[in-house]
Amino acid sequence: MGEIISLDRKKFIKPLVFALGVLIIALILYLVVLPFYPIFKYKFFGKDISTVDPQNLSAVTEQTKALLGGQKAAGGNRLVIAKIGVNTPIVEGQNENALNQGAWRLPESSTPDKSGNTIITGHRFKYLPPNNLTFYLFDKLAVGDIFSIFWAGEEYYYRIREIKRVPAEETGILAPSAEPIITLFTCDPIWSQDNRLVVIGEPVK
Repeated sequence: MGEIISLDRKKFIKPLVFALGVLIIALILYLVVLPFYPIFKYKFFGKDISTVDPQNLSAVTEQTKALLGGQKAAGGNRLVIAKIGVNTPIVEGQNENALNQGAWRLPESSTPDKSGNTIITGHRFKYLPPNNLTFYLFDKLAVGDIFSIFWAGEEYYYRIREIKRVPAEETGILAPSAEPIITLFTCDPIWSQDNRLVVIGEPVK
């Protein structure tokens, strides 16, 4: 009787060990492959992200509306960078925890409806299925590209005038400005916090 129970137990344990092994392998593949998926998708299926000239205001405006499903900002403040598929809420908060919900507007900075430097930052990558909340493809932006901010029910369009990389401790990008500008930044390179990739935009007249 004891031998029968032992055999039954072995029959149960063997497939369980196999299933756990498959699960572990799948998890490792997920952790290794996922960080490269967005760049692979952009390289081979880039047209799925942006089908318009990112420097053409009317074209960007139409694609921005399409990304929003025909709704203006879905009732909240929002950052849309059509060229790289970013469509994320702009979150208010006193610390970096706000980044868990979207792009974070630094509280000491200005806002789009005023003059000054509006500063917004976002995660470059998170271990989640590729989504529109991160700045993963931030390095694909170019001077002249247009992005949009929806703020307090109004639409604001900005043209990129400068792109630069600065050390993480560089605070010059946080300085106030007499003119209305938007400063966007994220980590660079993707899996490091050594530097910041910075995009500065000015209102499209």
